[in-house]
Amino acid sequence: MTGLPEEVRAVLDGRPTIGELDQAFPLLTVDADGTVDVCLLSRTEVEPGGAGLRMVVAGRRVRRNLRASGRATFLAVAGNAAHVLTLEVRRLVDGDGALAAELAVVHATRDDAGVELVPLRFRAEERLGFEERWDRTAALLERLASGGEPA
Repeated sequence: MTGLPEEVRAVLDGRPTIGELDQAFPLLTVDADGTVDVCLLSRTEVEPGGAGLRMVVAGRRVRRNLRASGRATFLAVAGNAAHVLTLEVRRLVDGDGALAAELAVVHATRDDAGVELVPLRFRAEERLGFEERWDRTAALLERLASGGEPA
């Protein structure tokens, strides 16, 4: 078991600021046929916690894949380094059309070629808080942090 790298913890700190560009974090899962599904998470939807990360995902395929395989891959950019984290589900909480998951880091790779990397980004618009239901996300992350259901 590997811990969450401090560089990744640092880029996850805080919340997106309305009107500003913020990093989008790809989460990759695989279905039973081997098809890779990708969802993009913001710092509103993912945070350090437990042995790795806590996150909330709403996409049906990603929820199904997390339940079926119990594994995912998370990508983050910190300075000149790309971080690839292999994650394993530890706890799950269903709620209101979304799934909160606590995932342990089982493997972490840091790839640094010594050149500046520009992460995948999005502009945090006020409408996103409503459309993506950030209130639901906050409530699910709180439920997960307080115990959740074992995976």
